[in-house]
Amino acid sequence: MNTLHSVAEAQKKSTVSITVSLRGYEFDTASNKWELDRNNSINLRFLDEFSDEISGSIRDTLIYFAETCSSKHTKNICENLKLYLRHSQEKSFTEFGFVLLKDFLGEKEEYKLSVIRGFLRQMKYLGNADSIHEGVFELINSWKLSGNEKGLPVLSFDPHIGPFSDLEFEAISNVAANSYAQKRLTTERFLTILLFRATGRRPEQLASLKIKDFSYSKKHSSNTMYVVEVPRIKQRKGKFRQSFRPFGLAGYLAQVTEKHIEEQTRKLEGDLGRSITVEELGELPLFLSNTNIKEMQKVPSKDFKELCETELFHMTSASMASRLVSAVNSLGVVSERTGERLHVNAYRFRYTLGTRAAREGAGKITIATLLDQSDAQNAWVYIANPAEYAIEISRIMNQPLSRYASAFAGKVVGDEQEANTHLDGAARIPCREVDSDVGSCGTSSFCQDYAPIACYTCPKFMPWENAPHHLVLKFLMEERERLKKTSATMPVITANDRSILAVIQVITLCEERRQR
Repeated sequence: MNTLHSVAEAQKKSTVSITVSLRGYEFDTASNKWELDRNNSINLRFLDEFSDEISGSIRDTLIYFAETCSSKHTKNICENLKLYLRHSQEKSFTEFGFVLLKDFLGEKEEYKLSVIRGFLRQMKYLGNADSIHEGVFELINSWKLSGNEKGLPVLSFDPHIGPFSDLEFEAISNVAANSYAQKRLTTERFLTILLFRATGRRPEQLASLKIKDFSYSKKHSSNTMYVVEVPRIKQRKGKFRQSFRPFGLAGYLAQVTEKHIEEQTRKLEGDLGRSITVEELGELPLFLSNTNIKEMQKVPSKDFKELCETELFHMTSASMASRLVSAVNSLGVVSERTGERLHVNAYRFRYTLGTRAAREGAGKITIATLLDQSDAQNAWVYIANPAEYAIEISRIMNQPLSRYASAFAGKVVGDEQEANTHLDGAARIPCREVDSDVGSCGTSSFCQDYAPIACYTCPKFMPWENAPHHLVLKFLMEERERLKKTSATMPVITANDRSILAVIQVITLCEERRQR
């Protein structure tokens, strides 16, 4: 069982190397294994690859981040420090090392340098950077680094990782309801699907729910409604269940939730061999696993409520996501876009909620609030890809035999350097409409076709993995919409549909390469 700060007061250790993460988990700063919360632990063995002169300073700075920042951010810092070691081949932070890493990452991934730069700035502020030459700071501070690319699954309406189509979304709901009515789906699984579908919340948020978060209330409406106070995450220096945002639920969802709470409580009381008090019930996680219950059985009754107030008995976000996938997979829903069993992940429900809101005319602020985002900077993707584009893309994908059409016949490559291994000095393919290069040409023959639109259906085309193909797709969809409004004939409107299909296929292949 994990030892939380709130419980460890009676078991204080004399070792001065023991400290506490932001989420209340004790860890030994001298150890190479730090458990920072129920979802995240880090291994610091990679620090041995740094020189003795600086490894201790890096560890000291990581302690600061573990104590004051989210566990996920601390883990992300470690991953990027490993990236620096791997591609710089340096044992300290040097100008040469950073130049090598920046060259390797390229513009699309240089946002990772921002993480390391922020870490080094904090090292300096804490007085831990005496061994780092000032020229390193002058170099990294002079760089204007691009942010990470947002919204690719939404913009592409990807059939595997993007928003669900209307048919797919409704099929999940209808088949789940029928399966539940016929007792082929448990209340717990049915509720899991319903909550992800209704709220679009992240797995960590639903995994952090407690029974006391649900109530009938008039606080947010003149009428009594069933409300869940959803814990917020991704808040700066946010602790476990520190802030909440209310979300109203439909009546049928209220009934399923109450039934699940009743069933789960009855099972837990049987496993514990005693009744659960009202105070204990409110602090229980909404979703328990057999592992949770086994841990609960080891806890003395006098400590039970105190431990329930922590995150100790909540399942991990990965387990919550896995439970959703398992529940939907059991339905056997087939996608009309791929002809295969529906590919499911938690974020597809989130993307669908935002996309459907955009279709109803919601603006960025409304969508950001609906998706529980702290600001509207990432909500643009739903507005930039209007719902009618998604519908049109869906129609293109649903044309007879379109899912079997090999519209893209070329070869995706990592970058220009890889393209040159296939053809030395391969010409770059620009897309002036989006002011960017998107790939390389695999032939030296003279060509008069309109680049890059014709290139996507050419077998000689080598699109780059991290090129902005989603912007090419957006341009093509905007052009298609413009032609529709000018009363152009259908053959003119659909002239680029094969190219659109090819771009979608390229986007999918690029995403698959990045996930390997």
